[in-house]
Amino acid sequence: MKPPSSTQPSEFDSSDEEPIEDEQTPIQISWLPLSRVNCSQFLGLCALPGCKFKDIRRNIQKDTEELKSYGIQDIFVFCTRGELSKYRVPNLLDFYQQYGITTHHHPIPDGGTPDIANCCEIMEELTVCLKNNRKTLIQAFKGVLQ
Repeated sequence: MKPPSSTQPSEFDSSDEEPIEDEQTPIQISWLPLSRVNCSQFLGLCALPGCKFKDIRRNIQKDTEELKSYGIQDIFVFCTRGELSKYRVPNLLDFYQQYGITTHHHPIPDGGTPDIANCCEIMEELTVCLKNNRKTLIQAFKGVLQ
């Protein structure tokens, strides 16, 4: 008789097993109206495209193609390179470049906060995007918004 395994994978570890099939539902974008701050634009929020973590199985190519088809021009990414690897999308920034999407990468470790200088830089870049009527998106980690 084989004893039960005493080690269980952490719920915070990404799975090393490839799923049989990626999720086929379109990536969801929530549009935040910015009229309260005297801006006529909307700011998009979405989960991490291509994310593979726990029960989330997105397809990076399909998600990136959908973002491009929605007219997304600029994306703000706050995941660190390590987190992108953890969520199994280490080449996500390269995908955006291939699809002609401008990436604003400001890595902030999970649970951390940016310093004031980084906050100001993010706000300046975001302001420029919105003032130039660029369709802009901010990504959440994993499937937070789904």
